[in-house]
Amino acid sequence: MCTLIALNRCIPGASLVIAANRDEYLDRPSEGPSLRETPCGAIVAPRDVRAGGTWLGMNAAGVFAALTNRPTDEPIQDARSRGLLVTDALESPSAAQAVERLKRERSGSRSYNPFNLLVVDSARCFLVTYDGAAIVRELPSGPHVVGNTDPFGERSPKLAKLDREVERIAASDPDSVLPGLREVCASHSGNGDVFHDACVHAGAYGTRSSTILRVGEAPEDDVLHYADGAPCETHYDEFTPLLHDLRIPSRYAAGATAMRSIS
Repeated sequence: MCTLIALNRCIPGASLVIAANRDEYLDRPSEGPSLRETPCGAIVAPRDVRAGGTWLGMNAAGVFAALTNRPTDEPIQDARSRGLLVTDALESPSAAQAVERLKRERSGSRSYNPFNLLVVDSARCFLVTYDGAAIVRELPSGPHVVGNTDPFGERSPKLAKLDREVERIAASDPDSVLPGLREVCASHSGNGDVFHDACVHAGAYGTRSSTILRVGEAPEDDVLHYADGAPCETHYDEFTPLLHDLRIPSRYAAGATAMRSIS
């Protein structure tokens, strides 16, 4: 995933709103969102079939985690898949406990290639950056945009433009937030540079899927929309029933999936 937008505790009626485009090689197999059983309970997440992890997900306690890979000139060939960090984070009942576990288990270890990991619940939001060592920063309420670079370094033209667009959306009418984020995810405004577009088309590589998530103040207000393809040309489907089943444990069956077209 190369574009991760988080509106953290700044939208009325929602503790969190997420818009995320996953950029990947087009031939890498994946599965869409599903209820998935883990040793610590059910989660809702898509799945990377090749490595077994995921790029984002949420657990029944309302903890959300998402990851963006950062490039490196010297990748570790036998490193643990970074997508497994998301499922690790979702084993914890709070965002704070998830990042404490990460610091405790991985401090001083270069067992991963570089990444940015967002972990958030209704109370706190953390961004973990890793390039040989994990650095944890707590983020304030408000809009945040994370790409594949150091999120606290110099902003690329793509991220700077997304910052402005997302700030505008966050300040708009709450009913306009999800449509506005879908429009951003599908946009091609990179002035001819495909990698400056939010929706990337670069031959064998590009935007493989797009996710819109709204975590409501009550479980019945949750929303999950997922486009299984580039959002500029793929309908978002409705996966919201998965979240409702997740947050009401007696209703879910592990491995279930549900969707219908919304556009």
